[in-house]
Amino acid sequence: MKYLLKLSVAICLLLTVSSCTVESLDDAVSKSAVSQNVAEANQSCNNQDPKTKLINNGTVAFTFQIIDSDSNMIEFVDVAAGASTSWISFTEGDTIFNLDSNVIGVSDDKIAININNCSEIEIVVNAQNKIDTPIVNSLN
Repeated sequence: MKYLLKLSVAICLLLTVSSCTVESLDDAVSKSAVSQNVAEANQSCNNQDPKTKLINNGTVAFTFQIIDSDSNMIEFVDVAAGASTSWISFTEGDTIFNLDSNVIGVSDDKIAININNCSEIEIVVNAQNKIDTPIVNSLN
């Protein structure tokens, strides 16, 4: 009985510490498949920067962030539910597309893609507030 309080505190502390996890940015990035499409022949490209747009078919607003391989934020846009952004250009290379929501119960979502010039990427948020497989169109 003498050590019961100390033992219960130690057990609570042990359970709290053991339930915590550390997740690196690489682990948090969804390695979802990217579907490749070739755009119609009437679109031509002359080494243009890649571009993206977000289509929010979800039920909550998201903050859409584009982050390059040097961890520089390229773009920061708030997108309401049912809305979409205009096309946003960025430099080619490894790019992280991050969606943040302040709504409880809605998880943030992100994807990482190595994108080349003359490419378009459409990111669609579905009705469950998750990113569908991104659609990459090559403009060659």
